[in-house]
Amino acid sequence: MDKQEFIAQLDRGALTMPELPVSSSLVRLMSEQLKRGDPPWWIATLKAWQGRRFFAWTEAWGLFLSCVHYEALGDEDNPLVPFFPSCGGTDEADPSGAFSRFLSQPPKSFLQNLKYAHRRVFVEGRAPLWILPAALFFQSRDLPFYLVEVNAGAGLNLAADLLVPQKGFLSDLIAARIGLDPRPLELEDLEHRRWLNACLMPDQGPLIAALDRAMEAVLERQRKEAAFIQLAPCDPELAPRFLAKNVPAEEDVGLLVFNMGATGRMSDADYRTFSSRMAEMMKPWGTRALWVEVESVRGEMYSMTYQLLVHRFAEGRLATHVMARFDFAARKTSHDPQASAQFLK
Repeated sequence: MDKQEFIAQLDRGALTMPELPVSSSLVRLMSEQLKRGDPPWWIATLKAWQGRRFFAWTEAWGLFLSCVHYEALGDEDNPLVPFFPSCGGTDEADPSGAFSRFLSQPPKSFLQNLKYAHRRVFVEGRAPLWILPAALFFQSRDLPFYLVEVNAGAGLNLAADLLVPQKGFLSDLIAARIGLDPRPLELEDLEHRRWLNACLMPDQGPLIAALDRAMEAVLERQRKEAAFIQLAPCDPELAPRFLAKNVPAEEDVGLLVFNMGATGRMSDADYRTFSSRMAEMMKPWGTRALWVEVESVRGEMYSMTYQLLVHRFAEGRLATHVMARFDFAARKTSHDPQASAQFLK
């Protein structure tokens, strides 16, 4: 991680969070300290991040804040607790002094999470984005399908039809829900649930409340149906190979592979390789496979625009269509329902 690049990302991040006073204050303080020199926490962070690569501009500092948030959620004596609404604190006071005290002597678990953890953000409003493509593609064919998510975390997005019901969608068509992740998160594990909460900002109260409701709803369903969501350890770049081996093509079943905030963390070269392997994996499925992505626009520096992309085999090749664009900076969404319906026909 280049220091100047990290500072630029922090400065940009602070500008994008005016409605989050606590989080933006933390980001600004990190930037200010780095501009003055190399504080001990930065040296420790660089050591923890040896061998890790960050391509999305929000990825590194987002992970850093998640690790900070995780420690505050688990320790009532953490100096940041009085300033984090998620911990019962207030967002009306300046957390800079408490944050500096925390950074002066961070616990070992903080550095371990910096080194190994993966940020998995559940946002209730985005979770159902795979449902419309699934309805247009599989439901119109009355075709059961396997639903797979890459970098699934605890698999909450896989249950979006349960958590955020969409009128007219037939959940019974989902033959299995499979979540792939380098380090799957189990909702029965309180530490894993704490990490999922930590992946949201400490002053994102409504999102945290929605996440808590989602975790409880999925846990309740899993108590009744143990295999409701099946999780398996798998690095994202190995997902096509895993699926080719463990979810082979079937004549009377389809396949939907979904990723959100996953391929945006790949370099251009790695994404080309991944896309090629996805096409190879999907080919035996023919017209029964769909690959859905929700990712930031590739090539845009500090992109705040995400695309809903759908890929399918047509005329012997993998074809791609942009179903929607979400410009979070301008708060605009653009889409062409007729073109999308025609592509998925």
